[in-house]
Amino acid sequence: MFGGRQLIVPEHAVTLKETVILALKLARKEQRDLVVGRAESLWHILPLSDARSDQLEHSFIVTPQGLRYPDDADRLSELVSRGL
Repeated sequence: MFGGRQLIVPEHAVTLKETVILALKLARKEQRDLVVGRAESLWHILPLSDARSDQLEHSFIVTPQGLRYPDDADRLSELVSRGL
């Protein structure tokens, strides 16, 4: 995926929406589930299997098919509209 490393997306460089889009592209390329979430004012993309993904705020599970849970689309829209 990322050479086995965590991918950290700087908050000032991309929005939540852009981070989720990047995670979707990576999930499709790697054919595995990822988690997008926020910690320490940064957006993180982690493999779902990484235990650290449980500690991310505002987290979403991204699969190669899209967001895992249908309700997440509404939650994502709300957070994006709030400017996160």
